[in-house]
Amino acid sequence: MTLRNDLINALGVAEWQLPDLSYNPELHMLKETLLSLGNGYIGSRGSFDETLPNGVNNCEGTYLNGAYSSEPINYGESAFGFARNNHKMLQVANGKILQLTVDDEKVTIIGATEHQRQLDLQTGVLHRKWQWQSQTGKKLQLQSRRFVSQANPHLIAIEFSVTALNFDGDIQLASLLDAGYPGFQKKDDPRVGVMSIADSLSLLEQQSDSEQAVMLHQAHGSTCKVAAAMNHQLPDNAKWLANETTEQCIKQQFMLSLKQNETLTLHKFVVYCDNNDQVSNSKLYEKIGKILKEACSKSFASLLSEHQDYWSNFWQQADVKIAGDDALQQGIRFNLFSLAQSAGRNGKSNIGAKGLSGPGYDGHYFWDTEIYVVPVLSLTQPETARQLLCHRYSQLDFARERAQQMSHKQGALYPWRTIGGEECSAYFPAGTAQYHINAAIAYAIRSYYLATADSQFIRDMGAEMLLETNRLWLELGFFNPRQNDRFEIHQVTGPDEYTAIVNNNFYTNAMVQLQLEFSLQIFAEYPELAKKFGLTEAELHTWQRAAKNMYLPYDNELAIQAQDDSFLTKKPWDFSNTPKDKYPLLLNFHPLVIYRHQVLKQADTVLANVLLDNRVNAKQKARDLAYYEPLTTHDSSLSSCIHSIAFAETGNIERAHAFFGDSARMDLDNHHGNTEVGVHIACMAGSWLSLVMGFAGLRVRTTGLYFSPQLPKDLPALEFRLCYVGRIIKVSLTASQASYQLISGEPLTLHHVDQAFQLSATATVQFAIGG
Repeated sequence: MTLRNDLINALGVAEWQLPDLSYNPELHMLKETLLSLGNGYIGSRGSFDETLPNGVNNCEGTYLNGAYSSEPINYGESAFGFARNNHKMLQVANGKILQLTVDDEKVTIIGATEHQRQLDLQTGVLHRKWQWQSQTGKKLQLQSRRFVSQANPHLIAIEFSVTALNFDGDIQLASLLDAGYPGFQKKDDPRVGVMSIADSLSLLEQQSDSEQAVMLHQAHGSTCKVAAAMNHQLPDNAKWLANETTEQCIKQQFMLSLKQNETLTLHKFVVYCDNNDQVSNSKLYEKIGKILKEACSKSFASLLSEHQDYWSNFWQQADVKIAGDDALQQGIRFNLFSLAQSAGRNGKSNIGAKGLSGPGYDGHYFWDTEIYVVPVLSLTQPETARQLLCHRYSQLDFARERAQQMSHKQGALYPWRTIGGEECSAYFPAGTAQYHINAAIAYAIRSYYLATADSQFIRDMGAEMLLETNRLWLELGFFNPRQNDRFEIHQVTGPDEYTAIVNNNFYTNAMVQLQLEFSLQIFAEYPELAKKFGLTEAELHTWQRAAKNMYLPYDNELAIQAQDDSFLTKKPWDFSNTPKDKYPLLLNFHPLVIYRHQVLKQADTVLANVLLDNRVNAKQKARDLAYYEPLTTHDSSLSSCIHSIAFAETGNIERAHAFFGDSARMDLDNHHGNTEVGVHIACMAGSWLSLVMGFAGLRVRTTGLYFSPQLPKDLPALEFRLCYVGRIIKVSLTASQASYQLISGEPLTLHHVDQAFQLSATATVQFAIGG
């Protein structure tokens, strides 16, 4: 595949690493994103240990998943039911800074030589090594290791080493807990969030002494409070001098006594927590102090070992091996690494569209979680998938309230974008109108249940979410008496945000049909739940009738499934006269101009066909793909992975490979030009789906796992593992052979193309691929 030349020399290609081989200030923000670290609760961008010189654009950020501020949305003209408040993921105090000073000269990237960094995907550690020379000729060698602990969700740990190469003497070290760093903003781009600590947090209290420093902040507009604290393990030849405190920053100053060619190493521990459990200020202080004390009681090596154990287990279960292309191998591993770093694991948080890598979209949660991420995690990290669904359940009451606000008498309407549970989308045509978020959540429940058979989840949470979202669909849709009582859903927006407020979006209607049929199956399987929720036979019959009578628009002349009732009547977009610099369209044309045309931002009907599996036949899928793909700009990062799967399942494996390459390296090569404000989480998950659903042909059905593998010519071998109903299955593919091995768990029946076979731990089962 082809890599962008401007990035080849900045981030090298390696199977397990992201090497940053040289310093380029123009790429600094991008690398802050790509080298970010996280653990599902803390996200920390890959900034330097020291402060930056003036003039270097940066987007510093440390974030807490699930913790947010809230501010009123200001409309020029408002209306009933508009979203009232915007939530923002909290940007909290930066505790990474370790600033050296030599003879009153700050050690910065200016004056650096041999500067290299490397993010080790296998261990989740960011390494840095460089040399620096002062204006008077004094030389230092500096090294650091940083990780956001996977074993302790509250901890960032840093190892910092300094060596005097040509002198003996004292230098100063300032260790900062800084809540005064600015945010980043870019006007007229809805994808970019606007974050700053000053706009989101107010200082409540702070304390510091010769050992530790603590800051406690109140989030604006919400009950959330956050605490940040730092402490150090210092060598004997380090001496505390003083603390400087302002409302924005605590700076602990130390003197380091160096001897030529001797290395001095210190460790810094930074911890964060919030009052999600509504504790008092004093209790929060006590909590952060206990967390910090526990971290400092262990050595850096011990903390690192615990952290690395997580990654070892993760890769043992989730790794994907690709032969013949180191760039794609690096891409898929980076994507899986980012998913693991970003997904909330406590049932109190979710996964934002940008993960925990940047301020994009203000850290909001979207349908990305349910359509792209949960299906991947259900088959690789099922407990994490469960926790994401638990979070949606925890916000069910907010969804019920939103349904009432939208004049629905019953049911639940989940917000298009949110953190705390209320709708935060200020632009309703591409926000609230995307009712298909409800069907996405139902699809995720179905995906998780098919992969795990977790009946307890269904009993405790899943069935209730299905029930309430079903009731919403029966409120929104209606049996049209002028069309033989077919069930129609009007005035909604589908996945394609270049087409808004339509009647009978095919994707929405088809996914609602799938949801209703799955719900009927669940309540038949668990009849006691119908009694628990007061679900009557009459209501079940209405679900059945709506599913049976669901209107799925079709154009007989073109023999394609119509995107909605009006899409095919519009004028096609003039692609031949649209210059490259006018993409993405959303940044260069008024929405009404876009809405008047046949043009797609991303897969819509094509996405439905992928998710509906064998409910749509292959010939129909091919016709739909041939019509809609030429009209698709792929301005959304969610598009390429779905088209990869669509081309694979309709027999064009080489086009599938091209789209996979785009999704696998979407962020590493900055294909959309906005990775500097965060990665594209849905695309990252989608790259795994492209491999496993596309090239391996996996479909998870009620009757088991089905494979129909076919590899492109430039991908000679593929290997991955699946978690399926308590089992671990290893799948190995080459151009000519498919191998299936049961690593753990009970024997089961699998399906290769049209052949069922038994898989047990006693033998690997192999099949020939192709002719």
